[in-house]
Amino acid sequence: MSERHVVGFSTYLKEFLSSKLGLAGLAILIVLLVFTGIALSIPSKIYASWNNPSAWKEYPEHVPPAWMSIFYPGMYFTTEKLLPTANSSVAYGKNVHVIIITYQFNWTKKLAPYNVYFIISYNTTPIEEIIYWTKPDGYTLQISVPSDVYNTPFDLTSIEGSIVSYISSVTGKTPSLINSTVLSSALFNSPKSDFTVTEQGKYLVKIEIVSTSPIKITASRLLLLGNSYGLFGTDYFGRPLDLGILLGLPNALEIGALTSAVSVIVGVIVGGISGYLGGNKDSAIQWVTLVFLALPALPFLVAVSFVTRPSLVLEALLIAFLYWPFYAIIARSVALSIKSNAFVEADKLLGIPSYRVFFTHFMPRLIPMTVAYMALGVPGGILLAQSLAFLGIAPANIVTWGGILNSAYVHQALVNGWWWWVIFPGIMIVIVSLPFVFIGFAIEKVALGER
Repeated sequence: MSERHVVGFSTYLKEFLSSKLGLAGLAILIVLLVFTGIALSIPSKIYASWNNPSAWKEYPEHVPPAWMSIFYPGMYFTTEKLLPTANSSVAYGKNVHVIIITYQFNWTKKLAPYNVYFIISYNTTPIEEIIYWTKPDGYTLQISVPSDVYNTPFDLTSIEGSIVSYISSVTGKTPSLINSTVLSSALFNSPKSDFTVTEQGKYLVKIEIVSTSPIKITASRLLLLGNSYGLFGTDYFGRPLDLGILLGLPNALEIGALTSAVSVIVGVIVGGISGYLGGNKDSAIQWVTLVFLALPALPFLVAVSFVTRPSLVLEALLIAFLYWPFYAIIARSVALSIKSNAFVEADKLLGIPSYRVFFTHFMPRLIPMTVAYMALGVPGGILLAQSLAFLGIAPANIVTWGGILNSAYVHQALVNGWWWWVIFPGIMIVIVSLPFVFIGFAIEKVALGER
């Protein structure tokens, strides 16, 4: 690169840094890159567990963001984790061993928890496990734990038999719909109100485990699942949407940047050469360009997905394969404008080789446009990749915002009022596109000599 080109680049850089639009884009991009670094530091097992519903049982399902409590105090609350207040063990001879785990807590919320999750693990197989749930009014409900959930974490749906019998004895009828909300209401709400008014006060929970061998508790805690969670709420499986959006950020940036870089570089080089050569060669190149331009992007990519399951890199290359003609047409028009200048004709008359003329006069003038369109092309790549993910076409074992939106559509999030499941992934697609739009427009203005 000549000294004249270095000076020109320095001028471009100074003008770009004086642009408020460009600086705003850089600031947003830096923030996104910081969060990308955080996402990449998350253990790979978290990524792997995203599509495993059983990994999220400790989280409340389809609940709104925790900050909803600011607007509706007392109505929304987060999960409370309780540790045992006491453990006691008794041995009746050599073959009967009993251990009692006790929890005490004071419930002051206006609503019952979304669910109750029991995490009890021990070193033996018990012959019996019973929960004694005592309410503030003094009533104690005895709940038998089924043998198939011994020594494993379980929630109220795993012990619904005893709770449903309790509801039936109070109301005289069996609930037509049995879910965690109904079961939790039976444990926390007053039977005098048909389980519609929450009993506030002290609760006592005792878990009695009986075994034929000495019992050693290895883990013990009680989770009162809240009806709100995190910054963005949870989905149908209890997966935190803020975590999903964070996990999807590196993939979105990678595929957007790779798609844009490949398509713009290929397009600018092909278009620049086409405009420089002119004549029949230009016509042939333009014919090929128009053939690629005529291919419908989304149907083409959907059809390819039936042949092969693309990786992240392959998907980016396939999108770039369809996008480069747009930039080739623009680059060709710029090259034709450069070709008409007198200094190009002078170099040809002096016998300077064609490749030197191209790289001396054409490429330096195409580079600012290349950088601008490379930035502007990132949002298009991101949007198309997320659209494919929404249709269920995405590289395996990665988290995508389009995949989250697809899951929201399948489970009818908007119909059920789970607005947070749709809004936040959609907003992130817009936010991650903004800095590239700002930077691209700022570079384009500098390249055109505007301020």
